[in-house]
Amino acid sequence: MSATLFVLAQGSSMAQAPEALRLSPVDLRAAYDALTTQAGQVRQDVAARRRRNAALRRAMIADRNALPETCSNLPVVYIRNGDIYKNNSQLGRNANNFKANCDGSVAWSSSYGELFLDSKELASRINTYDLSWYGDTVVWTDTSGELRKHAAGATKGMGRVSTYAFLRYTGDVVWRDSWGDLHRNDDKLGRVSVFKAAERTGDVAWTDSYGNLFKNHDPLGRASEFRIADRTGDVAWKDSFGNLFKGTKEVARYPSGWELREDGVLIWRDSSGYYHYE
Repeated sequence: MSATLFVLAQGSSMAQAPEALRLSPVDLRAAYDALTTQAGQVRQDVAARRRRNAALRRAMIADRNALPETCSNLPVVYIRNGDIYKNNSQLGRNANNFKANCDGSVAWSSSYGELFLDSKELASRINTYDLSWYGDTVVWTDTSGELRKHAAGATKGMGRVSTYAFLRYTGDVVWRDSWGDLHRNDDKLGRVSVFKAAERTGDVAWTDSYGNLFKNHDPLGRASEFRIADRTGDVAWKDSFGNLFKGTKEVARYPSGWELREDGVLIWRDSSGYYHYE
């Protein structure tokens, strides 16, 4: 009698066991195969996403280095046996690389780490440098991490930098110092978390560590994401509730998608699939 009760108890227990514990060896094999297939698909998706991101980064770099629409005085520059020439006139020796702009200026570095603007030496022991599309503005970092800017014939130290963006159209440099404060040239904007700059206007959109969004010094609101238009400096953003804004104006509630074009036109799709623009 006791044995019979024991078997019945076991049967009742098995009936109440989770499905995962009652799988047959064939089911386990099928589950394993399904997980293996799923893992392979995930790996393929990750690889495809990395390829797309790499292509996007290359496109962004190529776009940034694309010539402006009006660039009539771009010089012919070349390096031959270490000597650098601009329009067949020699600028110097031991040249390593160069950048030319639309007003005919040439910034170049030597194999010894020296930086020149045409034939004038600006600095030694540089790390990175860039030249504006117009004028003679050059920015660079030296080997100690100091950011410097040369403009209108004068050179000025900015400070120790952790990261920076040089706006080649305007000649502005937007940079974050080693303390986390954001600057545009000499102007201190505030303690920054993320920043984006408009290449053609010099405007800066940025958030602090609390998610507060600013355009230059002007507060816009608490943002979960934001974008800035390259040609106009317009800022579009969403708050934590999903509402969409342009500047300080609310333009849509809970859009399913949105885009800010470089000319400042904001386009969004509502929950019914209809498109709108501002």
